[in-house]
Amino acid sequence: MKTLNLILIVPGILLMQNTFAQSSKHLTLSDETPSAGEKINLSYNPAGTPLEGKNDIKAAVYFLDNKKFPVADVDLKSTGKELKGDFTVPADTKALFVKLSSGKDIDDNAEKGYVYQVYDKANKPVEGANAMNAYLISSGMGAYFAKIKNDQSAAKELYKKEFTAYPQSQKDFGANYWAMLGTSKDATDKAAYDAEMKKLAKSTTETDMNLVYNLYQRTRKTKEADSLNSIIVAKFPKGDIAKNAAGTTFNKEKDPAKKEELYKAYIANYPEKNEESTLQDNFRMQIASGYLKANNVDKYKEWAAQVKKKSQLADALNNVAWDWAEKGENLDEAATLSKQSLDILDDEYKSGVAPSMYMSPAQAKENNRSSYNTFADTYAFILYKQGKYAEALKYQQAVYENTKYTDAEISEHYALILNANGQYTKAKEVIEKTVTEGKTNESLKAQLAIAYAKIKGNNAGYQEYLAGLEKQKAMKAKAKFIKDMINTPAPVFALKDFEGKEVSLASLKGKVVVVDFWATWCGPCKMSFPGMQMAVNKYKDNDNVKFVFIDTWENGDNYLPGVKQFIADNKYTFHVLMDEKGEDGRQSKIVSQFKVDGIPTKFVIDKNGNIRFKYVGYSGSSEAVLDEVTNMVDLAADPDAVTNAPKVTMTK
Repeated sequence: MKTLNLILIVPGILLMQNTFAQSSKHLTLSDETPSAGEKINLSYNPAGTPLEGKNDIKAAVYFLDNKKFPVADVDLKSTGKELKGDFTVPADTKALFVKLSSGKDIDDNAEKGYVYQVYDKANKPVEGANAMNAYLISSGMGAYFAKIKNDQSAAKELYKKEFTAYPQSQKDFGANYWAMLGTSKDATDKAAYDAEMKKLAKSTTETDMNLVYNLYQRTRKTKEADSLNSIIVAKFPKGDIAKNAAGTTFNKEKDPAKKEELYKAYIANYPEKNEESTLQDNFRMQIASGYLKANNVDKYKEWAAQVKKKSQLADALNNVAWDWAEKGENLDEAATLSKQSLDILDDEYKSGVAPSMYMSPAQAKENNRSSYNTFADTYAFILYKQGKYAEALKYQQAVYENTKYTDAEISEHYALILNANGQYTKAKEVIEKTVTEGKTNESLKAQLAIAYAKIKGNNAGYQEYLAGLEKQKAMKAKAKFIKDMINTPAPVFALKDFEGKEVSLASLKGKVVVVDFWATWCGPCKMSFPGMQMAVNKYKDNDNVKFVFIDTWENGDNYLPGVKQFIADNKYTFHVLMDEKGEDGRQSKIVSQFKVDGIPTKFVIDKNGNIRFKYVGYSGSSEAVLDEVTNMVDLAADPDAVTNAPKVTMTK
């Protein structure tokens, strides 16, 4: 299986989110003003929270240090009605927040989160505490991890407290503060930002000039940034701006030989330092991966040997092996590469997976096993192609069981291999489960036909049997979607399409409207589009159903031509509307009003302008996308279903 990023994509994170929240009746700490190095005991009572009644509640503590942002897992023990655990605050921590969750459910403490600042011996917030708290509530990070609400006004006051108590901390946090003011709609904030820019622009030091350049970039002042960039590079040819530009040039280059030359030039100008080893290791990995894709195995081995973190190579090995397997080429070599990817992940898992920023050790191990299952699916498929059916089954059965039967492609490969091993009854059971769960595709149905015929001795009654499964699927899906119905007024909007024509939600009143938020860089969005095209085709002659695809969160300023080109190249017949700039200076006005945290996100709005469904992510196959849209549209158009839907307040 090729590595698919089905995780929701969030826009670039610049700061972080939420107001300082003292402990509530649900969560208490042994010390409400924790200190660095202190062991903290926590008690949590889930009664009255979204986690009430859950038996798999997890706790993780995110430490905000403005450097590595480590995360600790808390081992919760049940004591009566409460869950108890402990953690130790690492050195350099400025603030922290506790995430309490069960699956996708999170206790957000009424969107305030469970946020704590770190204090010194004089019981005063340490340097950076207020700033990191402001960082949490003004960037989107708090919302992304713990559903903590953004609060720009509170963040501004926290920054002011920080700089009053510790003027020197502007060196580390000033850019975040001024960027926030630069995107504010408040006239006073704008004036303060402009005055600061004029002041900094007079400086001739590299640090100040870099700060202005970065602020121009973050506040979308492209012309000013480009002009200043030229001046800085000329004045400081080996400075940070020139260094970043060299790194960008390297990343954009596709030819591995040219990447190798660019890397040598880069390392000559900027010798590797300990704090930059991850970045330059990534450069070496890119070169190795490029040679592997070009089928230059010798050069791949040369550069792979220089990569320090071998787990970075696993992705490249899997992707190349999968590509060859799909084409039926180089199967022996593909098997070797695929097995290497598994061995790399296994070695990392056994030796201890090093978590990255914002990731706990448990999350790191979970991600490692998730990647392992994805790559093992590739390996099993290659073994099948080689005719090694028994060995393929050993790997694929484990993948199927470990992924809890939720992926159509994994189920397809499992059924394929089961049929190849003559286990037709088991294959039939697997496919039946997948079909009725709504995760089917045409390849799975083809394998079902094979298994059915082998078991029955002929195809008699197959179409009736398949129709029965489809009916079960429809009934199960309808019951689920009825349960998921909501009833909240949709934010009004008026946006322009490719031709500059304004389209408003008000103009579509009386119709069921499907609103799909997406971006050209969003992998899951693009994977969902063939299914969305099927849905558009299904309802094209139904004037009571309309689709609008709102392009949002694009990078840069001149994104419209690229969006048009993407739609044209793929021959999609979508009615695309372009989101406008929001308070953060990004293309985010309407997506923010709909309180979207990640894309793709679809909303289905009934004829009265009320949201009936919010569906997040890509469901795994085009058929599944079509089914989900069909169910939501048909239910939203059903007066009885609409009347009986619960009224809720739309939140993040």
